[in-house]
Amino acid sequence: MKECFGCDAEMEDGKFVIGYKSLKRMEVWMDGKQLCVHTESDMDADLGDVSDANRCFRRFLESATGFTAKQRVKKMKKS
Repeated sequence: MKECFGCDAEMEDGKFVIGYKSLKRMEVWMDGKQLCVHTESDMDADLGDVSDANRCFRRFLESATGFTAKQRVKKMKKS
């Protein structure tokens, strides 16, 4: 997570937790082989922060899963 967001995540109840710009809170954990992510957004964040947080979030998901956004959508449609 540090490589994507530039800050360390904290561990809470077995979940990695981070806050970054327009992401008020992001929790990440594993459930068996499944990666689980829960996010809370700051609806009042400025567009620059939203764009940067979105870019970092997509980069994190690609790094964590090994799949691009397009590949993840394709996999979700199959299941």
